[in-house]
Amino acid sequence: LIETLVENSESAVRWLIERVGVDLSVLAQLGGHGHKRTHRPRSGMVGAEIIYNIQRAVKSYEKSGMVKIMMDTRVTALKKKNDGAVVGVEVVSKAEDGKNKTLTVMAPNVILATGGFASDRSHGSYLEKYRPELMKMPATAGEFSTGDGITLGTSVGAGLVDMEKVQVHPTGWVDPSDPTNPGKILAGELMRGVGGIVINRDGNRFCNELGTRAYVTDKMFSHDPHYIKTKKWNITNEIPTFSLVLSASAAEGAKKHVDHYLNKGLLKKIEGLEDLAKWMNLPLSKVKETVEQYQRDAKDGRDQWGKTSFSGVPIDNLMDETFFAGTVTPVLHYCMGGLTINQEGNVLDENQQVISGLHAAGEVSGGVHGDNRLGGNSLLECTVFGTIVGKRIPIRPRNLSLQLNQDVDEFSGGKAELPNITMAEVQQHNTEGDCWVVIHGMVYDLTEFADEHPAGPESIIDLAGQDGTEEFQAVHGENILEDFDPVGVFV
Repeated sequence: LIETLVENSESAVRWLIERVGVDLSVLAQLGGHGHKRTHRPRSGMVGAEIIYNIQRAVKSYEKSGMVKIMMDTRVTALKKKNDGAVVGVEVVSKAEDGKNKTLTVMAPNVILATGGFASDRSHGSYLEKYRPELMKMPATAGEFSTGDGITLGTSVGAGLVDMEKVQVHPTGWVDPSDPTNPGKILAGELMRGVGGIVINRDGNRFCNELGTRAYVTDKMFSHDPHYIKTKKWNITNEIPTFSLVLSASAAEGAKKHVDHYLNKGLLKKIEGLEDLAKWMNLPLSKVKETVEQYQRDAKDGRDQWGKTSFSGVPIDNLMDETFFAGTVTPVLHYCMGGLTINQEGNVLDENQQVISGLHAAGEVSGGVHGDNRLGGNSLLECTVFGTIVGKRIPIRPRNLSLQLNQDVDEFSGGKAELPNITMAEVQQHNTEGDCWVVIHGMVYDLTEFADEHPAGPESIIDLAGQDGTEEFQAVHGENILEDFDPVGVFV
């Protein structure tokens, strides 16, 4: 499977660029990488850009009648024939009257792409079964990450692989306004790749920040005596926290991420080393000693942990340096285990035989990444195995009734001039059921879109009745707005 991932990586990147229209023109180095090897957009965050552009492509097929998207619909069972072949799904869908109704949708092929199980801490969950010591650890995965697709697969005899291999990412942000929330926002690995350093509560660095996720996490956990002895986390212990610190030049190398984290209150801009020490609640002399040693290591080209790549090193006069700092903690981030698949994305049963009609792609499948996934390979996995499965499944020919001529006639008179809208009027539309947001000088009604937002409705609703340009720019490219019709011009 890893050979399939690697051998198809170039074509996957080209597919995203040429077919989906994602800008991946920037190369970046992440933790565990010896060179710059991760493709990123010049504007916006890579995950958001990929999802929005794929979403746009899928919706174009929906408009043509080739795809039906069923919202508020949950798959409850797989349907199979007597010979074991999967031939459809049973779903529960919310009707217009608000009541649930059960439907059966028949199809010659079913693809599971439901993600992992890192957010399910309920009794009997996969996390409790395979890694009970991690049950109290926060996670970056959304609330959807409960292993539903894995359960569906095993209900028809699918095999499982590597279920005990759950990745703990070393840097999830601790929100100072909600520090105990089990859901964390990832402090992207790029933050360390551009030069961010990690400092413990004693004011010391303790690792090569560019090491693999497993290595950095191990160094973090090794602050605990029980872990040093057993190499296993004690579920009753407090999860450790650390400071992630970037210089101004390092922050410039990850500007989109930094702006995004600043807007969310996860990063703090700090002027001078003295204020940094105060923020860390440490003596100035200790923080000065640590940062100056890092500067000397950078000049020597190597530190005591074997770090040889030094980007974004603080300037010589630390009192004039601008720092960006936040608190991070280890978080559950990815499940290497899942349904057993072959190189063509077919789901295999416990005897390694293909289950006809059932396929899987992404985190719901297992066995692709070994003991611990390398940064950047999750989006790659989704693209590689998603396209492999997609290309193998035949598309039934259809007689499409396209609306092109009708659309031309409807809009031949040209678009009506948009009204001017003041902030006072925008502020009146500030609820979940009536959500207007100003972006780049235009006013958008995002009420219906909020629930479709891939990152969840909260980040949209939080901006209701406000100018969200700054928050938008930190995550997205401006081209995403092409799919939205503004309701007016902001004046």
